[in-house]
Amino acid sequence: MNDYTPSGLDGKVQKTLKKIFGFDSFKTSLQESATMTVVKGKNDVFVCMPTGAGKSLCYQLPAVLAVGITIVISPLIALIQDQVDHLLELKVKVYSLNSKLSAQERKIILADLESEKPQVKLLYITPEMAAASSFQPTLNSLVSRNLLSYLIIDEAHCISQWGHDFRPDYLRLGSLRSRIPNTPCIALTATATKQVQDDIMVSLKLKQPVSTFKTPCFRSNLFYDVQFKELLTDPYTNLKDFCLKALEEKTARGVYSGCGIVYCRMREVCDQLAIELSYRGVKAKAYHAGLKAADRTSIQNEWREEKVPVIVATISFGMGVDKANVRFVAHWNIAKSMAGYYQESGRAGRDGKPSCCRLYYSRNDRDQVSFLIKKELSKLQEKRGTLKESDKAVLTAFDAIVNFCEELGDRSLAVIYSDDSLWCCSTAAVKQWLLLIQEHVVMEITQGPSSCCS
Repeated sequence: MNDYTPSGLDGKVQKTLKKIFGFDSFKTSLQESATMTVVKGKNDVFVCMPTGAGKSLCYQLPAVLAVGITIVISPLIALIQDQVDHLLELKVKVYSLNSKLSAQERKIILADLESEKPQVKLLYITPEMAAASSFQPTLNSLVSRNLLSYLIIDEAHCISQWGHDFRPDYLRLGSLRSRIPNTPCIALTATATKQVQDDIMVSLKLKQPVSTFKTPCFRSNLFYDVQFKELLTDPYTNLKDFCLKALEEKTARGVYSGCGIVYCRMREVCDQLAIELSYRGVKAKAYHAGLKAADRTSIQNEWREEKVPVIVATISFGMGVDKANVRFVAHWNIAKSMAGYYQESGRAGRDGKPSCCRLYYSRNDRDQVSFLIKKELSKLQEKRGTLKESDKAVLTAFDAIVNFCEELGDRSLAVIYSDDSLWCCSTAAVKQWLLLIQEHVVMEITQGPSSCCS
């Protein structure tokens, strides 16, 4: 189905890249190589690229070129909707089949999928929908008519119990893959240690040899620092000043040229922090699952359209959000792992411009999260009688980010994946800032000689 002659392949890809996606060239040679490999359809493919590197294009362009339909499995309906909206803007025929559709909307989609020549190019579904009995006749029909071009697993790290965002529903995707062994499977993620990568390949039953494309996670335009809440006279004012400095100048229309995200652990903290920032002159709105769906959509659209420069959200917000001018990402509470922190903070600076990532650290937060993790591990041990190594890894991962926050020394945050773990590397070119906490000087970890964080 996806057989192209070598001579015609480059031309088709370049034409589609320009005509449909509006790019004169690929971002990187690795992105181009990954896309070309997917187009050829001869191997299963694993893609690990940092946020903003253009992972989605690696399967969306081949899907547009393919004769049949590409099924994309993604963990959240909100994430799916973002991708669907983007493709619809590009005039690509795309559907999302989910539980929130009306009976009439579902009927229209299924009618097209069951037609002799479906018009849709990409079909986005959640892992729950992929496993639903109601979806199986549709899947079987596409396979039997040789209309399934690719199976795409987005956010593939969710399948790994070693990963920072494990989702049990993803485990069932291995059996789905087994049912369609002749359909190329493409797994994509922004973050994967060697352990997580191996887990993805085994769990998804990717066929060897798997074509693998990985880029270093380090992004030179992101500047990181850590602030100790207990040492700040007014943490809210500190955050306000950080937001204003990172947001850049206002445009002629009187709006900021950039925007920002502040992550909080709990919904009520999101609400309170949005109020505190707005009171101090930074317009901000809270976004979390406790709000009505219509309110969440409205708030997200206001943020996208620059009407509200700062969104204060739980960590579910932002996965897959393709907004280039995010000038800062602040964590009001400690993340649960370096991998999670890397992925969330990596939503800043997709346009390549200098952007800031700040973590507000407090020992109270540390103790609360540590208590909850240990409580959950205790429940698992009581239920199973023993703990898996992957269970214990959750606490180890949390200890790593605590160490990162509490260590003093001359260093910058260079989030880099080694073969086994995420780690911070030292550099000789970092600012001198080492002072004792006892002297009430805020610890800052600054990347490079100057940044919007300093």
